[in-house]
Amino acid sequence: MKFKTNACDGIYNDCLDIRFTKSCDNNCSFCIEKNGIDSLGETNVNQMIENTIKSNKKIVLILGGEPFLNPNKLLQYIKGIRSYVQNIYITTSLPKTIDLNNNVVLDILNTIDGLNVSLQHYDWVINNDILNASSKHNRLEILSNILKVKALSLKVRVSINLVKGYIDDKEKLMTCINLLHKMNCKHIKINELQNVGKDIYVSFENIMNIKMKSPYSFGCQTDISDIFKNYNMKITLKRSCFVVKDKDIAKVNVCDLIKAIKKRFDRTQHNNMCVMYENGMVNDGWMSK
Repeated sequence: MKFKTNACDGIYNDCLDIRFTKSCDNNCSFCIEKNGIDSLGETNVNQMIENTIKSNKKIVLILGGEPFLNPNKLLQYIKGIRSYVQNIYITTSLPKTIDLNNNVVLDILNTIDGLNVSLQHYDWVINNDILNASSKHNRLEILSNILKVKALSLKVRVSINLVKGYIDDKEKLMTCINLLHKMNCKHIKINELQNVGKDIYVSFENIMNIKMKSPYSFGCQTDISDIFKNYNMKITLKRSCFVVKDKDIAKVNVCDLIKAIKKRFDRTQHNNMCVMYENGMVNDGWMSK
């Protein structure tokens, strides 16, 4: 069985997702890998390099688990594929190993094209609580140190996850955005969580008291910088639709149905994403138990 995905507009076309490791220093209740397949053993860097090159994919998204738990292997993999791909991106929640391996991490950050930092709260203690983090270090301090380097700040996108009980209203969201603005963040991505229940899910439209076009028929990634005109940074919104929210099927409109039917019969509408696991195995989507 594969996880559902709302990457339905080809925005990740020609992309290879990498589960660099199953291991993580957090235990998020909303992690999409919670029901993922078990660990496939130690990260086999040589096999992963070989199969990445064979895949002919031009975009590589390194995920996890937590990729930075083994920065030396991560650097080895990145340098092994660098000349064969166009873009390399890493998603992280900034584990303590980043502070403990500064030189290696700096080499990684200078080599990749983008760093996606997952943030749950503007208070670093609460952020750790939401992550159910095994390490209670100050992740916001690590982020701040990275953003202080101008060349690196241009590569960073901070993803704010909307979570009920935490970032779940306009005031809290604005507090988070203001903090990141002061930290010289250039790009923020606000995420509505996928495949989660009503006890966790938060709607951006609801907290901002605005109405937007359907995320399915008009695209699930939206540039909303114009909503935050006072900030000199890019702000995007990743929305959830009925594809990843089964109970939202009642909200399907005519435009959604037309697009769904078109995608059903038009092969050019399907994205070309696939996933590589830590042992080098390649699959055409994320797998679950």
